[in-house]
Amino acid sequence: MNIFRKTTARHPGAVPDCAEGRALLLGRVLGLVVILSGFLMADHAAAQRPIQMFDPFYRGESASRTFYDSYAVTAELSYRPRGLLQADDAAGGAVASGIGSDPLGLNLLFEYQLTPFLDAGAYVDASGSAAGRTLGINWLQLKYFRHEEGTDYAIRLALDPSSDARGGFPQMDLGFLYESLLSPTVSTDFGVGVRRVHVGFQELTNDNLLLRNRAIGWEMHMSTSYRVVFDPAGSNMFIHGLLQGGRYDLVEWVAGQSERTSTDYRGGVIWLRSGLDIKRPGYQFEPYLSIPVSQWAPSEGEWPRNRTRIGVRFMIR
Repeated sequence: MNIFRKTTARHPGAVPDCAEGRALLLGRVLGLVVILSGFLMADHAAAQRPIQMFDPFYRGESASRTFYDSYAVTAELSYRPRGLLQADDAAGGAVASGIGSDPLGLNLLFEYQLTPFLDAGAYVDASGSAAGRTLGINWLQLKYFRHEEGTDYAIRLALDPSSDARGGFPQMDLGFLYESLLSPTVSTDFGVGVRRVHVGFQELTNDNLLLRNRAIGWEMHMSTSYRVVFDPAGSNMFIHGLLQGGRYDLVEWVAGQSERTSTDYRGGVIWLRSGLDIKRPGYQFEPYLSIPVSQWAPSEGEWPRNRTRIGVRFMIR
């Protein structure tokens, strides 16, 4: 949710040549495609990630601090319309599964400046959309910033503090971000990270059985975007691409029964996101549209599909 950018005046130094910028973009995109393709290759048919949730990371995260006081609060409200650009499932009927059936998501981010180069933050899923969980802190994060020769860098470590009756290694997400100028009015940023996944969810089958699942594995996230500034405050129009891939051991069992099955589950999705980032001294406001351009679905079983999302983010700083 930390999506707001600083004004271009904070980037001193020379502006890269446009041809050099285009070559950098082409190399970056090709690298993302090659890495993610290798990550998703499997013996079985690839599929989307098994957990439908409104992920707060890698969607416009900033490599620099975006608030001026000691703290800031950001809210994101998103809606996933049924049947917009896609049917509810592959057959065009209604989804019986409870996974991915939540159309509305509300996330909150609280940030606090610990030092000039270090921030602490906490994410709250205020709608319980993350696998049916109730209101509570979903992630705690530390973020380190650095500015060198006109480029901003950041390293972010996030931990999931909730237990949800889970044991073993907690969920962790480690991300690296950077942002630089291509011209006085155009900036680009890039993010890459890896996540340790350990989370459970449940769904109601067509036979009215409660099917419980637990996913344990790894995810890779990569993103890149361009922003065009159109006013002195740094307001901009942006286009953003996000690639996500995951490999899990997916364990399933029916509630009340001891028999369990385990599946090697691999999949991914590519998102294209665009919108406006309106900046003012005391707040920032961002309406956006996010479209799943391509995703990998299993050849067997009824799994929910990612659908187009519309939303808005608002920061008080």
